[in-house]
Amino acid sequence: MNGPETVAGWLARAEAFLAERGVPEASANAEFLMAEVLEVGRGRVLAERAAALSQRNSMHFWEFVKRRGRRMPLAYVLGWQPFAGCRIKVNESVLVPRPETEELVTLAVSEAEALGRRSLQVVDVGTGSGCVAVALAKRLPTAQVYATDVSPAALKLAEENAMANHVSTRVRVLREDLFKPHSGAAWADLAVSNPPYIPSAAVDGLEPEVLKEPRLALDGGKDGLDHIRAIAGDARRLVKPGGRLVLEFGSGQAAAVARILAKAGLSQVRIFTDLQGVERLAAASV
Repeated sequence: MNGPETVAGWLARAEAFLAERGVPEASANAEFLMAEVLEVGRGRVLAERAAALSQRNSMHFWEFVKRRGRRMPLAYVLGWQPFAGCRIKVNESVLVPRPETEELVTLAVSEAEALGRRSLQVVDVGTGSGCVAVALAKRLPTAQVYATDVSPAALKLAEENAMANHVSTRVRVLREDLFKPHSGAAWADLAVSNPPYIPSAAVDGLEPEVLKEPRLALDGGKDGLDHIRAIAGDARRLVKPGGRLVLEFGSGQAAAVARILAKAGLSQVRIFTDLQGVERLAAASV
């Protein structure tokens, strides 16, 4: 295709194209896309600015840019997202892992270690891409992690991510519907979840990129708390006595979440803030 031939020229063209379409941080996005095409780190892209870009790479890069210009999330365009030291493959069947969810992993590891049990049975409820399950398996080397979801496409991706991050022997995927209560004896030591928690009426007002993500992974019902109620209600049938439940929730939901957990019969309910000072995480004993 015709146009600028150097890396710098293509970056400038891409930045203008993306900015025109309202893409936030257009320059950084162009650099990330170029880094993927060149198979180098973003920092290396700047060192390559004067280099010529092959016709094949030019076409590849511009296809990426056009997709991002349609407000497709950057992670979907790239096909992956960094998360808690892992490389997580993503596509349009799952939510893009967020940085704040890394704090959910950190809290879950802390709660798991506080249990002091030699081998742990951990369940990640609503696993999506499997990012939390994979990160927990990496950080808890003696744990067996079960990743549950209602979506077959999500479970396939979670399984692929466990394999790619070398924890497939300790991450097992299971298709389960959160709204069909668990039956049988409680077996888990720790349950963790980043459930949908956005109120239904607020979903359509989200950023264009977020609206490209599966609504099933975003919509938490009328008040955003339907999934949290289901998890709390099922906790004592899923987690052994003395075990822990760790959850992520939305801004402004802390008090309601604490009430839901207490009403479900859980004890030692604690609320934690994220790195931005927003109340976003809860832990409770079963």
